[in-house]
Amino acid sequence: MHDQIPKQSHITVVEPAKYNSLNRPREAETLLMACLFGAVMGFVFIGIQPLFGMDTLTSRHAAAYQQLGGWGSAAAISIAWAAHIAVSVCYGLLCGLVVLRTARLDVVLFATIVLAWLTTIVAPPANVIIVQFVSSREIQLSQLPDFNFSVDVKFVLHLVFFAVISVALFRYMKKT
Repeated sequence: MHDQIPKQSHITVVEPAKYNSLNRPREAETLLMACLFGAVMGFVFIGIQPLFGMDTLTSRHAAAYQQLGGWGSAAAISIAWAAHIAVSVCYGLLCGLVVLRTARLDVVLFATIVLAWLTTIVAPPANVIIVQFVSSREIQLSQLPDFNFSVDVKFVLHLVFFAVISVALFRYMKKT
């Protein structure tokens, strides 16, 4: 009796990629693209700051590194760009996580506004912390500027930054 095996099996094999709610290779690829979009937008962000009458963040940081830390100009600008691109990549990664976790455009738009607002608020003290650390390896909390709660050009730049990454990720995910 045990020798009899049914000729037709009713067992359905489900591929892991179809079973999981997220396809791991696609998720990793999307997050990689989010980081790449963040890096690209980091360059764009610096490129458009002068259009709004602002000195670039990287030039301000480099000048502070030279003045406060005694860095040479090549090292100072290199460090400023490295720090800026690292932050931009992290911001891109945040956008990627939001887009991957929800397919709802309204949620992504809300998250984009929240990320832009939060990064605008913390930018002044965060920038000073980076400058202090690079210049002297010491953080002096008493010298930190206030948070920026203004809805100003800095907010608009952050909003554009996050919105472009989110839109690019949506388009990328639809093509793959």
